[in-house]
Amino acid sequence: MRTGMVGRAAPCLVHACTITNKSNGNVYVRVLYEPVRKQDDDIHERRVEFELAKSAQTQVEEAEFDMGSYQMREAIRTIEVTRANGQTQEINAPFDNVNGVELDWLFIIEDRNIRSIQPNSH
Repeated sequence: MRTGMVGRAAPCLVHACTITNKSNGNVYVRVLYEPVRKQDDDIHERRVEFELAKSAQTQVEEAEFDMGSYQMREAIRTIEVTRANGQTQEINAPFDNVNGVELDWLFIIEDRNIRSIQPNSH
């Protein structure tokens, strides 16, 4: 009897990214990572926060978490943007157009939305 292989979908994760502000004003950006359960069952939640000026961009580097006997790459879960008027928008994983593991994805902040784009495709 022949048994078929059951495949799993490839993970769609973003580990590092470039964030570009193409909106009409400065924004406050919060990058949230997937929570990591440590060996002692505590939960580690990493976040990166920064101001991003109009027309500016920044690189969010890959983050690793020390699991004791190995290092684990942390995956970005949410990009949250707060505008000068207090309006908050966010984009959450799984991000549009991500079809695998990405080490330098592109997020573009516009006046009305946040776009998830494969680098060099815009």
